[in-house]
Amino acid sequence: MTMRHPSFPSRLKLPGVLLIAGLTTACSNYQYKDYQGDWAPESMTPYDLSDNAPDAPVVYFATTRYRALGVPFHRLLLATHVDGQLLEGAGRRSILDVSGKQALRLTPGKHSLSWCWASMNALGTGGAKCGFGAQGVEFRSGQRYVVDFTTRDDISGPPGREVSTITITSEIRNLDTHEVIYPLPTVANP
Repeated sequence: MTMRHPSFPSRLKLPGVLLIAGLTTACSNYQYKDYQGDWAPESMTPYDLSDNAPDAPVVYFATTRYRALGVPFHRLLLATHVDGQLLEGAGRRSILDVSGKQALRLTPGKHSLSWCWASMNALGTGGAKCGFGAQGVEFRSGQRYVVDFTTRDDISGPPGREVSTITITSEIRNLDTHEVIYPLPTVANP
């Protein structure tokens, strides 16, 4: 009588499948520092630069959490400057340490904004890119806006020397009308 012993790989099959399933199906609960992780503008407290104006426009900066290969990520935009002035506590101190505001109350009218994009994960790695901005954007009384972003991830190069590139594109749109106010659409000459 011969006894069969399961091979080492087959003994790991079920726990491995359960681990992978758990990592890829669970929601991301990681958030960078104390910044809000999920998009819920009603729960963001704007940094007031309007002198408490009653119908001040409010500008929110996008935030999202997700998982990639089971690793929880938090990607967000943080306001750093308004009209060329550095916001209190804002800025980039290192590749893994960036700070700013997630929402602003402004006086109605034209303003210039600067912001950083950050992508951090639960493994303690990530990065940030600052210097994004929009000049002379009109923010109307009583309106709500969002500075949003999209990313495109590309990998190039030969095997073993791949380079990962993230392209970040930003826009500002009115949350109520969905009108994009930055960048303004370009009109082709007829």
